Amino acid sequence: MLLAALVYLVEIRSSGGAPGEEGGRVPIFSFAVEDVVLLEVRDIASDEVVAVRRWIGEAWRMVEPFGAEADYTRVEGLLGTLSTLQSTRVIDEEDADLEAFGLSEPLMRVRVDQESGDSLVLVVGRENPAGYSHYVQREGEGAVYLVSSSVIGDLERLLDGPPEKPTPMPTETLVPTVITSASTAASAGGTATVEPTSTVQE
Repeated sequence: MLLAALVYLVEIRSSGGAPGEEGGRVPIFSFAVEDVVLLEVRDIASDEVVAVRRWIGEAWRMVEPFGAEADYTRVEGLLGTLSTLQSTRVIDEEDADLEAFGLSEPLMRVRVDQESGDSLVLVVGRENPAGYSHYVQREGEGAVYLVSSSVIGDLERLLDGPPEKPTPMPTETLVPTVITSASTAASAGGTATVEPTSTVQE
């Protein structure tokens, strides 16, 4: 309770108003999705990792927790969100108490590697007292940002369900089946009857 009150006071002092107000909206990440070669999301407590990699011009592939072709739509959608990630507010306190924001022992670490060799790393702390945002920090920098909890939810869903490419649904093809044998038909002076039946082929 005391920790939550401290965080609340810091937010008010940093924004000049209540935590629900907008302010300090600045970019946290800014990169071109087509330049990204690796996306890695790590749950720090469990050390669970989901990572996808590609070589420019090729398809995304999962490399953690197992190797498989990745779901292009999910990966590119999440990267699109991260590429223009903005804060709802900046808490730029000198010697900020990172424990108060859950950043001394973060919940999650997100790494984006670019073709140039540059790496962008975001660490994710606790949810703020109002419950609509999370505290985050770019690794190696001092500023603490608030970002929408919906973005953090997208990252958590990636850990819960790695983005493996969906298996295509089977299709039906018509294959003729003889329902009266030729020998029976011939002996009876008739002809064999052929009717189409559907079978499932993958």
